[in-house]
Amino acid sequence: APKAIKPLPPAQDLVYLYDGSMAGFFCCVFRSVYEKEMPGAIWLVYEAQPTMYVQREIETEPDKAERVRRSIPEKIGRRAQELIEAVFLSCLEEKELAMLRFLLLGYQEGRRTLWLYGHPDVHPLLAAEKHLGGEVHLLKGFIRFSDYDGVLGATISPKNFVLPYLASHFAGRYSEERFIIFDKVHKAALIYEKGQSKVVPLEGIEFPEASEEEQQYRALWKRFYNTIAIAGRENPKCRRTHMPMRYWENMLEVSDLLEQHKSINAQKYVE
Repeated sequence: APKAIKPLPPAQDLVYLYDGSMAGFFCCVFRSVYEKEMPGAIWLVYEAQPTMYVQREIETEPDKAERVRRSIPEKIGRRAQELIEAVFLSCLEEKELAMLRFLLLGYQEGRRTLWLYGHPDVHPLLAAEKHLGGEVHLLKGFIRFSDYDGVLGATISPKNFVLPYLASHFAGRYSEERFIIFDKVHKAALIYEKGQSKVVPLEGIEFPEASEEEQQYRALWKRFYNTIAIAGRENPKCRRTHMPMRYWENMLEVSDLLEQHKSINAQKYVE
């Protein structure tokens, strides 16, 4: 008979506060394991709200973080490490607590943890990883660059922090170019130049006015998009399925359609 899964201890009236880094999260794991604590929440220290729970700020200590990082592939498997790295960049709600519970389960159950697909401390992480991977896949095709005096620039509005996963794809595709992809949701940018790419925090960016030549290329692209469409086979619902509307604002060929859609919905609301 398969080994029974021992339930994790119940959550305490305790909140961990950390600095938002992966090392900081690993220090939360270290504290939970060695102090035998199960926090009820893990929050960013600069977003902490007043609560009746005890709030404990967890200091980021590199040696402790490294011990936890090494323990994951050793005790649970390298796949678990990949999963944790992906979920940390995902938009999963209360992801830090979900990741902590997964790791505690993994330390208890070992390498079979990832085979527990339906377990409530495993399934949410697998779903979050899948969602992130799906968004990365879509954005590889949906990102639209403009040429600003020899530098390619684009803006995205993803739910997940996808820039680290986009770096190798676009660096390989535009290896001889200079480009910047600005994520206005997470306030960060992927910058590539001379064979080197890096992701940096960036509050905002103001691209220069498009040149006359760039405006001509934009017009050609929109004309091409509209010309290849077959009016008799137009299917707006299918298009929204394969090209979700939340990406349209940054896609030249359909940004006008998004404005029309908003106007129609606003008019319906008024009526």
